[in-house]
Amino acid sequence: MASLSSRLADFLQSDVTAALDPSVLDTVRVAFLDTAGCILSGRQEPVTLQTATWLRRRYQAAPEATVLFAPEKHGVAAAGMLNAVAGHALDLDDVALAGHPSVVLVPALLAESDHRGLCGVDLVSAYVKGYEVWADILQRLPEPLHDKGWHPTAVLGTLAVAAALCAARGLSHGQIGNALGIAASRASGLVANFGSMTKPLHAGWAVEQGITAVELAELGITASADALDGPTGLLTALSTTQAPDRTRPCSHGSVLAIHSVRPSVKKYPVCYAAHRAIDGMLNLADANAITPESVERIDVQISVTNARVLKYAHPVTALEAKFSMPFACAAALVFGNVGLQQLTDDAVQHPWVQRLMPRVHVEPVTSACPLEPSFALHDRVCIALTDGRVLDSGPIRFALGHAQNPLSPERIRSKVLDCAGAYDADLAEQVINDLTARLQLDTPARSTC
Repeated sequence: MASLSSRLADFLQSDVTAALDPSVLDTVRVAFLDTAGCILSGRQEPVTLQTATWLRRRYQAAPEATVLFAPEKHGVAAAGMLNAVAGHALDLDDVALAGHPSVVLVPALLAESDHRGLCGVDLVSAYVKGYEVWADILQRLPEPLHDKGWHPTAVLGTLAVAAALCAARGLSHGQIGNALGIAASRASGLVANFGSMTKPLHAGWAVEQGITAVELAELGITASADALDGPTGLLTALSTTQAPDRTRPCSHGSVLAIHSVRPSVKKYPVCYAAHRAIDGMLNLADANAITPESVERIDVQISVTNARVLKYAHPVTALEAKFSMPFACAAALVFGNVGLQQLTDDAVQHPWVQRLMPRVHVEPVTSACPLEPSFALHDRVCIALTDGRVLDSGPIRFALGHAQNPLSPERIRSKVLDCAGAYDADLAEQVINDLTARLQLDTPARSTC
């Protein structure tokens, strides 16, 4: 059997146009618009500003690509990295395939679009192909990457970016294999850094290293043919107690992962593992007029993996609070929302948030969602009140904004505008119109759009 790199190269050189039905086009359009909003919302975060300073010092290449929130231009890798860091800085970017695919694919492809005029069907196809390679590798792994300490956005995102750019640039079969092999040696990122400024750097590095892998392959740098599926390759390195699946067929373009597992849009700027519970808390609070004083105990059922990811029982900062179920539940009850205004250090230290967080108890359950294996089949929230009543959310299958419970187009647009801020409504409209034009399937490929 040919190596996995070779089989993925066959797919990346194939024509997937026939699979780009209206639902796929709509999915990709939403992914680009939602990610653009997240980039705009994170532009002034300290990690974004500090990364921009570092990139100016490191890269001296001629400016070729834009960032969405500033007039200056950067080299392709630097622009892609900076947009990715901004897009992931507030944890508001979309989720799928155990990670955040759009926050790496969209910045990389926007930089490619600026640099080489990638538009229309070529731009959509490149996103879909990168997404498919991410899905293919994920499905070969027997255990959740989070459980072993790997951040899928960093690890699989590096491969996905390399794959998308190989497709966009029309690399040869051999160059694609080399690019994927190089990317495999650069793929890294640790769950241990969740709740710190390093986490958004994971998305930035995935873009930077994915682009670098493609550029090195174009120059003739080689990689081992079995860098992905060999006995000492990436699949082996990412698997521990069980063997990875090296033999399952790769996609041939007719039935794609994006047809069945689409990105889900986030309503709250916290880890997606807490979103179902936040919905449950808000619904119970609205229906029963609960006050913080009336709550004795909050029990939340989530998966074992998500319980590990939400690792901060007693967060001190807003960055830690993004990965804290006690904060998510307490903030939902105290503030009536878990939005950007609630993700501040002052909100974490609010007296009632501090009082309620110890009353939140997480119960890991072992059921698995077939669409998102790191999630339980259902989450559940139960609130015990001081008057003896127990309020039960019942099983929560999908958070609002999930691909199976989507937000309306109007709410997607509103999110982009909200992310940009009222003072930059014109910028948000410009970004929306520009991306919509770039993604039209009848836009000439390699145009000047």
